[in-house]
Amino acid sequence: MMIRPDNKELASAISIALLTAKPYAVRRLFSASRAFDRTVAIDTLTSRVMAALRPYEITREALPHECAVGTMPLFPDL
Repeated sequence: MMIRPDNKELASAISIALLTAKPYAVRRLFSASRAFDRTVAIDTLTSRVMAALRPYEITREALPHECAVGTMPLFPDL
């Protein structure tokens, strides 16, 4: 079963990907004259990626605790 993650979960996944990125990939965001702050760069990139993904439907596999144990019968036995 596929479900849609909430924005907080999606932003967290993007942040983790950026935090584990090689330093040279994030450093090129700022010119040499501006001071570099990796945290600000990651927050900026995360918000830009989230804004770009807004029109798309992103899904992930549901975790076990997010699935129903069983289905309810359509016509229960009387």
